[in-house]
This record gives sequence, C-alpha cells and structure tokens, in this order.
Amino acid sequence: MNKSTSNLLIIWNVVLTALLGWALMRSPSATGTSQAEAASDSTGVIMPLVVRDTAALKEARIAYVHSDSIQEGFELVKEREASFTSMGRQLEGALAEKMNKAKARYNELMSKDQTYSTQAQMAADENELKGLASEIQDMQASSQDRLDRMQVEMMKEITDELVAYLKEYNKTAGFDYIFSIQSGGQIWVGNEGLNITGDVVNGLNARHRARKAAAKK
Repeated sequence: MNKSTSNLLIIWNVVLTALLGWALMRSPSATGTSQAEAASDSTGVIMPLVVRDTAALKEARIAYVHSDSIQEGFELVKEREASFTSMGRQLEGALAEKMNKAKARYNELMSKDQTYSTQAQMAADENELKGLASEIQDMQASSQDRLDRMQVEMMKEITDELVAYLKEYNKTAGFDYIFSIQSGGQIWVGNEGLNITGDVVNGLNARHRARKAAAKK
C-alpha cells in the first residue's frame, strides 16, 4: 500500500467516524418531561439555558457499527482504493519517464563541447535546461492536484452512499443514534447486541452490486 492510499484510509476513517456520529433523532415525546437549567458563574454572569429531554434519552434506541469493518468490507471502498492506487502508479510512471528524458537531455547538453559555441547558443542550452526543470515541477504539481481531486471525489461518493443507505435502513430500523466505533477509539461498547455492522456491510454491498449489474444492462 503506497503512502497516498494509506493517507486515504486515514481520512476515510476520520470522515466515517464523524459521519456516523450524527443522531437519527425522532421527534421528542410530547409527554416527556423537560428540565430547564440555568446557572451563573462566580461573576454573576447568567449561563445559557440548557434543556434536557430526559424522556427522549430514556427511550432512545441505539446501535453502532465498526468503522474499520465497513472500510474493509464495503466493496465500493476497495474498488475506489484500487483505482486510486492505479492512478497514482500511472502518474508516477509518467513523471519518471519525463524525468529520465530530461536527465538524458541534461547529460547530452553538459557533455557538449562548448569551445565553438556562441553566447546565444549557450544561453539557449541553459534556457532549455531551465525549461525542462520547470516542466517537471509543473507535472509534479499537476499529478498531486489530480490525486487530491480524485481523493475528494472518492470520499464524497463513499460518504454519500453510506448516508443514503443508512437513511433507508433506519426507516425500518428506527434507531435514534448510530455510533461509529473505531479500533483504538474512545467509545467502549459493553453490549454486542447493539452491533449492526454486519447488516450495514451486507446491505451496502447488495445495493452496490445491484447498481453495477443494472449499469451493465
């Protein structure tokens, strides 16, 4: 796995963790009790009013997914990672080819006998070398920009697909919160019965395969 792909996976994990932290909140119960608490600090300044919907929290339905497992099991992620890696290699190969040609031309110009060269000819050779260096720098910047844009597009596609699926999934599941649990994260889960990772991964893949099959028709 190259460095670009590794960075992509780190970003994916962060985005997924943030994404799944949102609440799929149902309307608070009309009969629920609310407690409004206001306080002042030591200087007498009134602090913002805090409203606690304890009834909603008591009845909340919670589930969680392992973000690492979704990253590893969702076929769309694997496909896009493969495309990203392939594109990175193509760009690296094109850049290496350009650098080899520039190096060969540099060696050719440096080995040229300048004894009978005019000032204009030497200036032209120098400008050519500067131009080759500038072309390589531009190519490097263009390649990185292309990879960056591809990475952003990939992340948007994956997160949009995940959000769309979870919205459909939750129409029948009816969870109030779906949390993302990450290896080495700060949330520990004591009830494995709340784990819906398998359902989500299977559903995402079934949806993805159906769309691919439909696109081939």
